[in-house]
Formats: sequence, C-alpha cells, structure tokens
Amino acid sequence: MLGRCSRSDRNKNFCSFIGLCFLLVVSLGILLGEAACAQTTPVNPIIPGDHPDPTIIRVGNSYWTASTSGDWAPEFPLYRSIDLRHWTAAGAIFPEPPAWAAGSFWAPELVNDRGRILIYYVGRKRNGPLCVAVATADNPQGPYTDHGPLVCQSDGSIDPAMARDEHGRAFLIWKEDGNSIGKPTPIWAQPLTDDLIHLTGTPTLLIVNDPSTWEGGVVEAPYIMRHEGHFYLFYAGNACCGTACRYAEGVARADHLLGPWTKDPANPIIRPNGNWKCPGHGTAVETPTGADYFIYHAYPAAGTVYLGRESVLDRITWSNDGWPIINGSAGPSGGTSDFGAKQPAFTDNFNKPGLDAGWQWPVRRAPQWQLGHGTLTLEPSRDSTPIFMARRLVAPVYAASVGVRDTGGLGIIGGSRSMLSLIRLGDHLELWRLSNSGRQVLWQSVIPHTSIVWLRATSSDLSRTSFSYSLDHKHWTPAGTVLSVTELLPWDQGLRVGLVNAEATPAYFTQFSLSGGETP
Repeated sequence: MLGRCSRSDRNKNFCSFIGLCFLLVVSLGILLGEAACAQTTPVNPIIPGDHPDPTIIRVGNSYWTASTSGDWAPEFPLYRSIDLRHWTAAGAIFPEPPAWAAGSFWAPELVNDRGRILIYYVGRKRNGPLCVAVATADNPQGPYTDHGPLVCQSDGSIDPAMARDEHGRAFLIWKEDGNSIGKPTPIWAQPLTDDLIHLTGTPTLLIVNDPSTWEGGVVEAPYIMRHEGHFYLFYAGNACCGTACRYAEGVARADHLLGPWTKDPANPIIRPNGNWKCPGHGTAVETPTGADYFIYHAYPAAGTVYLGRESVLDRITWSNDGWPIINGSAGPSGGTSDFGAKQPAFTDNFNKPGLDAGWQWPVRRAPQWQLGHGTLTLEPSRDSTPIFMARRLVAPVYAASVGVRDTGGLGIIGGSRSMLSLIRLGDHLELWRLSNSGRQVLWQSVIPHTSIVWLRATSSDLSRTSFSYSLDHKHWTPAGTVLSVTELLPWDQGLRVGLVNAEATPAYFTQFSLSGGETP
C-alpha cells in the first residue's frame, strides 16, 4: 500500500505519516508480543517440592493445576495461575477424603469438557484394589461432588484421562496396573456415558509396554490430545520413583482414538539431563494464543529424591513430520544441579482463623487442632501413633524451628511410622527415631524450666539433619549428633518437616518458621 503513494509533496507527507503510524503499530505489537511471550515462559519448577503426576486445565484466563497427594491430606492440592509462571495455592480438591477410599490418592486429571469441570483420580478402595473414580464441580476450585469409582480391576486401575474420539464420543483412558503383579501394563479406552461419570460399552486396548525397549516393565500415565487431525497419546515408561528410577516420557500417534497406534521412533521424547532426572507423567494445555504446553514431573538433581518429584512445564513444538517435541528434546528446562538452592522463608504465627494451606497430615488421621492467642494446639493421639501436621521441603538447604509450651515436638517426616523428632516433655528433651520397629531414643537431656523451648532442625543437603534447642530463641545447643534421614524416605514421596504430638496430652506450638538458612 505504501509503495503506491503519489509523488506530490502532499501525498509524500501523508504517506510518511501513515508509514510512521504503521511502524509504531508494528513495534508496539512486537513489544506486546514479547511481553506476552515472556509472561508465559515457565521457570521450572513451577510448583517446587513434592508435587508429582501434575494435571492442568485452562478456564477462561486462568490455569489450574493439581497433583498426587498420596497418603497426605488434604487430597490433591490445587494451584491457580494467570501466566503459567506464578502460581498461588487455591486449597485442595477434597478438603475431606472421599468416603469410599482408604488412601493412595494418585494421578488426578482435571478436565474442562465444553465448560464442565471434572476430575478423574485414583484411590485405594477400602479392603480392595486401586480404582479410578470421578468427581464434578461447577468451577475448578470446587466444591466437588464425588461420584465414586468407575473401574476397579483386580490388579489395580490407575492414571485416568478423558478424551473424545473423532466422532465426539467421550472415553475414559487408564492404565491397568499389571506391573504390580509382574504382568504387562495395558492402556485401555472405554466409552463414557453422556454425563461422563459412568462407563458403558467394552474396553479397547490402545498400547502395552514393550520390555525390550526403554519402556521396560511399565507404560502408564496416558494423556491424549488432538493436533492437525491426528491423535497423540503421551505416556510415561519404566520405573517412576526412588533412587533407582528410570522414568521418561514417550508418545504414540493414531488417526483414530481407538487406534492403531504407532509409537514415535524418537521415544523417549523427554529424557533426563544434568538438572533433572526421571521426567514424565504429564498433561497438555493450550494458551489463548494457540501455544501448547506440557506439564509433568521430574526429580531435581539438587536434592535428588529427598524433595520428591516437582511439577515442571515446557513448550510443545511440532516437527516437520508431525511429532511433538518438548523443550527442543533437551529434557526438562530450568532447574539447577547446584546444592546451594535454599528453602523460601515462611513463618506461621498461628494468629489466623484457619490453618495455612501448606499444612498437610496423614489421610484418615486428621489432627484435632485449635488456634488462639498465637498458639496452635494439637490434641493427643488415641493410640500410640503420633499425631502430626507437616509442610513440604522444597530445597536442600533449610532451617525449621518452632516454640513449644509444655509438650510437643519438631520432626523430619517420611510417613506415619517414619520420622526423626526432637520432643519436649516439660523439663525434659528427647530425640528419637520412629520406624515400624517402634520408637528408639537417640538422645535425651534435662533442661531448665522455662515457658517456651525453641526446637530447630537444619540441613545443608537433605540427606542429613541436625537438631538443636534454645531457651531464648538466640543461643542454640545441639541435641545429639548429625543424623542420616535416608531410611525415612518413602519410595514415591519427598520428605516433610512438621509438628508432632507423640504423648497423651495436648501439644502447644508457637511461631513456626521455615527458611533457607540459620533460624534466628
């Protein structure tokens, strides 16, 4: 258009003005585009600490993610973001555990299907196997109405997803947990009823693990998306968890949802790198601009398995031959192999009406607690198992402290029967290890009488912890020696630090602090 201007001075001036306006608009568009791109460029981990098997949806201008909570409550912690970078805790899917399940709350899959919000998830049926269940809500933050199990195969049914086929019919996709009994691991698809909360018809086998490849004894965590007329089945393979993990992410492609499916010759498409190990188990989301992102988990090299599997997010691009590429095939982006990473500072003065959203406790052992006058009171256990609430550790370097009145303890926790704790019992301190074999006292001391005793736990690499105490919150005295925490570690979770009541009387806590260095 600009090239057609008249040679007259008047037209030249007009064209120059139009050209300048055009350049300004283009420049502004570039700047806005760069700002939008920067805004949606994730910085991994997007959710640090123990947040495995993440799921993600977009509702309007907001993104929502949830992750496995295992045997910790509240079930399926929920986070919200408007830019994929900055995430805010938004409660949990289930403030109270579904009545039908005993625990093992794994692999939630949020679904925004034509404006309807659902979550498919895993739980262990009371006195039964692992099952896939479903709940619904009017919005991602809930409240959710639980509809109970959809499928409970004898060897376990896990890792659900939902997808619509080329005709718009809805299917539940899930893994049969054959590896739990030494068998192959089929990925199944079965039609859902129109309300999306019941199965109908018969299951169809999509893929199964090939033991001769990188997949080893497992394929799991299916997620299906459609792109340019093809269906893409993302899936994880091999051993998910612990120090011997070999997890990675693969993909298969088909013209029809029920197959046949062809696995990508480039599999696995997400591999470990220098900053991350054992990546996999993910879900895709599309931004308003049409960009595709993939959320999944990986162990950080810094902190290794002690921190658990963290939620990471990377861009999906597409090769010339139509296969997805995650982060340019370089493995998870971001992260650091430097053990200098530190725990963000957090202080709870227990002066709010309710508990901070970051506190967790064992499923089916919710603590009885009260808040008042800057004190958290934990009521005693009805049996010999300690009552506790805990917070995730998100960096290898940390210091945690709490003030205790009369009775109470500070612990490094792997589970209900797996912890190290420094306990105040009036004018007496004990450091003990709890395991399936019972309680072992490692150190004990009489202390001068005082209203509040401060207890502290510190670590520089997460594999070892030191405990100490203070009578004035300034000068600290070691409580025993440096202790290994390796034996506390669950195979599929990270460690936590928490408040413990191991006695038959209430425990009283004031000012809990968690930071990335020495506690004042």
